[in-house]
Amino acid sequence: MDLSRKRLPGGMPAAPSVPRAAATGGLPPRTGALPPAKFSPSPPPHFPPHRPPPLAQAMQAKLAPARMRAAPRPPIVPQRPPAPALPTLPRPVPPPLGQRAPARPMQAKMAAVPAKTNATPAPLRAPAYAGPPFPQPGLPTRQIVQARLTIKNGSPQDLVKAIEKTGLVRPNRVHRLPIEIGHMIRSTDKDEQFGEVDVGNAQQVALVAYRLAQHRFTPRSVAAPSRNPNRVYKLAIVGAGSTAAYYINTLGPAYDHSHTVVIGGNNPWMSARGHGISYINHTERQIAMPSENVTEHGGNESFVKRRAFAAASDQVIRSTTGRWIHSGNVTNIRMLANVYTITYGNGQTVRATEVIFAGGGGALRKPAELSDDSKAIRNGARIIDMNTFIRRKVRQRPRGRVVVWGSNAAIDAVAAAKRFGWTIVKWLYNADPAWLPGSRYKSKPYRLQEVQRDSSHSYKGRNDIKIEDCGRKLQVRDTVNNVVIAANIDYVVYGLGTDDLLTDGAPVMDASVLDGDRNLRPMLDDAGIFGDMPTPENDSNRAFLGWQNKAGTFKVVGLAAENYTTTTTTRDGKDVKNRINSKDDPRVLALKNWVSGDVATVGQLTYIRSAVRAVNNYVPPSIVDRVDYSHADRNQLRVHLQAKYPSLPEAYAQGFIALVHTVRSGYSARLPHGFTAQQTNFLDQQLAAKHLQAKRGKISTLGAWLHWMRNQLLRMMPNEGAEVSRGLAKLPRKQR
Repeated sequence: MDLSRKRLPGGMPAAPSVPRAAATGGLPPRTGALPPAKFSPSPPPHFPPHRPPPLAQAMQAKLAPARMRAAPRPPIVPQRPPAPALPTLPRPVPPPLGQRAPARPMQAKMAAVPAKTNATPAPLRAPAYAGPPFPQPGLPTRQIVQARLTIKNGSPQDLVKAIEKTGLVRPNRVHRLPIEIGHMIRSTDKDEQFGEVDVGNAQQVALVAYRLAQHRFTPRSVAAPSRNPNRVYKLAIVGAGSTAAYYINTLGPAYDHSHTVVIGGNNPWMSARGHGISYINHTERQIAMPSENVTEHGGNESFVKRRAFAAASDQVIRSTTGRWIHSGNVTNIRMLANVYTITYGNGQTVRATEVIFAGGGGALRKPAELSDDSKAIRNGARIIDMNTFIRRKVRQRPRGRVVVWGSNAAIDAVAAAKRFGWTIVKWLYNADPAWLPGSRYKSKPYRLQEVQRDSSHSYKGRNDIKIEDCGRKLQVRDTVNNVVIAANIDYVVYGLGTDDLLTDGAPVMDASVLDGDRNLRPMLDDAGIFGDMPTPENDSNRAFLGWQNKAGTFKVVGLAAENYTTTTTTRDGKDVKNRINSKDDPRVLALKNWVSGDVATVGQLTYIRSAVRAVNNYVPPSIVDRVDYSHADRNQLRVHLQAKYPSLPEAYAQGFIALVHTVRSGYSARLPHGFTAQQTNFLDQQLAAKHLQAKRGKISTLGAWLHWMRNQLLRMMPNEGAEVSRGLAKLPRKQR
């Protein structure tokens, strides 16, 4: 068919068709008419009828060189309604400046799209990189693909600070930098590879800052978490507090948590423990997440806030694990065919091949007046636990008279009552409180040593104390002497420790978990991380880390490990219950000697963090650049020395580690929060100098070097109590 003879509506002849050679980039005809410009597969832009094209397009059409424009089109007469079908027409060229663009029929616009041919298409150019891909329609809505990032010569915190300095990230997004960088670090090899970023390279830092400013990175999802009751997770963590966060953090960024489930409620530091005392008696260097590897010294002025610490722990769990079941009511754990079934809530279950029990303490032990119905009293509502007092009562007015029952377990209640102006009539305990050398409680506005001096009452057995009605209030009687030691009391506040969740009352742990044993087995430091390698001579001095069953697939860590009670039978047939929680137990001392002075028991956060770190054999990536001399174990110190000072001889490295351990354990009362900033800088300088000497082959005698360093460290040692005074002097009285 001769398309050149085809007429348009109105009798106008159609424009001649363009030869295929011209349309595909061939030579144009000799007449000088050039082929029309190539066009994209999408329909050309359409301007409303009887309106001129945009000025910029018109100017471009008029000023373009002649060789880039097609011949002018003949005038077009008014068109009638479009015909049912039209042949393929070339793409129109914008008319010269001043002429109106005529309306184009719909068929003409559709005909402008080229038909499919068998010709080989021209090679396409790769599109510009537009960031990580977004969820595809066919994938679950939570499936997010992210970029994998590796940090060199620094930590995530160092990278965050470097990115802030670039100014490329908006101020309202700066608070998300640690979270999003964490998502990038924890991504897998299957994700887009962003590459390695050197914190000291400004160009690389600016590149990642630009990416973070342009895109919002979210956790790599494992699709919507399966609710299939038959699914078996690889790891289940019971408890969602600080211990659970420590355990997850020390598994490292390479661990695949898509098969991890956490069962636990709110972090106790967020609400349950109350905020009458707003801080934890530890600094960030003592209790921060192990991966942060905090090395900066801080005193009493830098105690960690309870809410901030709880939020940091929640963030680790929320951003890392595949599923978090918000239930604090785990009722049973049993094992069948090497698979654990955990019952929680109203009978729901979840299954896993490995269980970490980090559920903390059980129920608070109660006085007999609350636990025994036969001894109940009329005003029993005035007998409350320490957490309830701090959370709900301590700020109420008018202040009243209280009796606090408990030693270190209730010491926060004594401090809160003193700070808010309550009258502490008696402080009851059966053992003197252990005063931590870095605590504020012996300074203003607390001065709890004065309460101990003026109001304490010691007893031998818990049954020696009896609480009675006194009108509408209470009184306390010592039954041994039959003397009322406190009368007209508004509240008796008790802190008597906690039960063992696993074995006391309605036990959570089924006997099948023990795998034939009577008790769980203690996890001890078999690798010599907190001392020398174990031998038959020093076997009893291995550090206590927690409990586990025979198979090692059920572990107990944290406060739950301190509370776990074993049962043994004596020769006369009596069952004896024991716990590994004494501060004088050699297995506890073996670890305590490797941390700062403000650690007394297994259930304290600093002890828990070191124990969990050893269980997972964790070393933070930033150990190459820095180390916390005050809390690092033997492995961490040796890795740091090898990475940063490779020329240091082995004898000098081992001598240095022994020196650090000896000084911080021997002078813990004067170093409640670890080595001071001056001492830390001194140790860094000495290692750098000795490393340089070793490289040059001129190194001093080992014994003389260690002896001189020890004397210098002792000369810089603060007097006992000086750390506390200096720290409190930096705080306004209302913030103490």
